[in-house]
Amino acid sequence: MTDSKGIDPLWVWGEDAAGPRLLHSMLRVRDVDATLRFYCDGLGMTLLDRYDFEADRFSILFLSYAGYRDGPAAIELTYNWDQSDDYTHGSGYGHIAIGVPDVSEIWSRLVDYGGRQGTAPKSMMPGAPELAFVYDPDGYAIELIQTRRLPVETA
Repeated sequence: MTDSKGIDPLWVWGEDAAGPRLLHSMLRVRDVDATLRFYCDGLGMTLLDRYDFEADRFSILFLSYAGYRDGPAAIELTYNWDQSDDYTHGSGYGHIAIGVPDVSEIWSRLVDYGGRQGTAPKSMMPGAPELAFVYDPDGYAIELIQTRRLPVETA
């Protein structure tokens, strides 16, 4: 499945990267409309996509000054539908996303560089790139997102 530009919408970050690059930073928000007003109307960013995950009761929205592949890193806004308490800066921060050619390889290797493994590599939807989480030496969450489509292994 591809869009009018021939891009698979599940691989918006790219599918043939030769090296890592910063993809997005995630912030938890309480009021989607107020946040969009600030970032889009106030700062001139564009809403690229919104995904609502009803079963898990959260939404993610991606904002950027350009498209996923063409410009600077995006901001991911995460709205937890049932959040009743205000976030503090400490609990409001989510993660930094880094695009890598091989999520499994990097996820395994970062332990050698002081990282701690979090969520193991997985795909959120069939055919989508894998993602995983690691923690840096200070405990900050880093999301790794696959940016190279690897050959499918057959059993």
